[in-house]
Amino acid sequence: MIYGFAYLGMVLGISAFWVVLAVLKKPEFIEKPLEELKNKIRPFLNSK
Repeated sequence: MIYGFAYLGMVLGISAFWVVLAVLKKPEFIEKPLEELKNKIRPFLNSK
């Protein structure tokens, strides 16, 4: 039974981690490089 609780805790922890990454505002040291990377690859994604 302890393994069931451990598994449930692990699943809930991973889910909470992904929600934090996807929804909450990221700190500047993470957000700024992501924006620069998106701006660099945007012309390649839009070209047809």
